[in-house]
Amino acid sequence: MAQDFSSREVSLEAVMATGCGEVYRYWEAKRAGRFAPAWDEFHLVDLPSDIIPYIRVADVINDGDDFLYRFWGTGLATIRAMDRTGMRLSAIKSLRTETALAEYRRIVQDKSCFTIVYDARSGEGRLSLHAPSIRLPLSSDGETVDKIVCYTDFDTDGAEWQRFFEQRNTGTVIPATEPIDSRRVP
Repeated sequence: MAQDFSSREVSLEAVMATGCGEVYRYWEAKRAGRFAPAWDEFHLVDLPSDIIPYIRVADVINDGDDFLYRFWGTGLATIRAMDRTGMRLSAIKSLRTETALAEYRRIVQDKSCFTIVYDARSGEGRLSLHAPSIRLPLSSDGETVDKIVCYTDFDTDGAEWQRFFEQRNTGTVIPATEPIDSRRVP
């Protein structure tokens, strides 16, 4: 059975009706006209409680040579069956590592938010899973990006995403509990 996990860039408007919109509106209020707020102004506890488990925060190392996960939410740890807190992005053994590094570096260079949708196709007879994601710069000096806060809306189809990653990590086929609605995210 074939598996596929990828991402595609989408407009900010395409993710605003999801939890990404909540995170964006909070970030926008905190940045107060600057290109980004500082980490000490961006308080995770101020976000809705159903958002926090799907947040991750990465420190920018050497202007984007690498990124170190300082925070990896419990929801991500459950769905992905791993906690990446304290890990460097470049050390992660995944087909998506180079893509993720390029996406993060783009945020550092452009000093702007970046929105994507993760797509997963876990096999014959199953519809695709989609999870919108937003990545936002943070800056302690008002000039450079020193952290990136990311949110992925795995909440709606969390159980199916967890099955997908279990299947992907072990190479076994785990049947879906119900068909996935692929129309939820563009």
